[in-house]
Amino acid sequence: MMDRETAIEQLNNPQDRKPSELGEAVECLYQECGNYKAVAEEVRLPLSRLSQLHRIFLLPEGIRWQIDEGRIRFTHARQISRLEDEDDQWLLAFCIMTKRLRGKDTKETVDVAIQKDRPLRDVLQTLIGIRFEQVDEPLLLPFSFEDRFKISRAAWSKRMNWADFCLHAIEKLTRIDIEKIASELKRLASLIDSESDEADDTA
Repeated sequence: MMDRETAIEQLNNPQDRKPSELGEAVECLYQECGNYKAVAEEVRLPLSRLSQLHRIFLLPEGIRWQIDEGRIRFTHARQISRLEDEDDQWLLAFCIMTKRLRGKDTKETVDVAIQKDRPLRDVLQTLIGIRFEQVDEPLLLPFSFEDRFKISRAAWSKRMNWADFCLHAIEKLTRIDIEKIASELKRLASLIDSESDEADDTA
């Protein structure tokens, strides 16, 4: 856990800091002070910014990684953090990445989902026109939206992009220990030779 002095120093000098680092600093001071107003008295950032950074810090690690890497912009991250359901957070983050949602569309989507208490998936389909039954063909493999979503969610949690994650999984599943196989073949050859010698001796 970050200490108080480090947290204050990072928030007062946020340049070149990743959003999750700043969010962790806010979390540290928030736990000590109990509210954002008290935290704001310790640092030179406004209440709204402190709140936004904190909410981003509370997102799933895989989503925070994409934000830190700059693949999900801060404006998009703010909208993701407004959603309370973790599955919805993942879904919106994935759609932002794969469907290239504009900031305006993302905000409108979240507004409708929250204000009208509608499932995020339904809003994305009716408002943005995302077709979840659509089949993508990355790497010439027919992945459905659901397949790609599940793979990406698992990959981001390990701080990997989905293609590297797939390659790693394939390598792991198809890894062959050549030395072990060679040793086993040598053992079998020796066993066959000895059995053959015994058969010759008894003949």
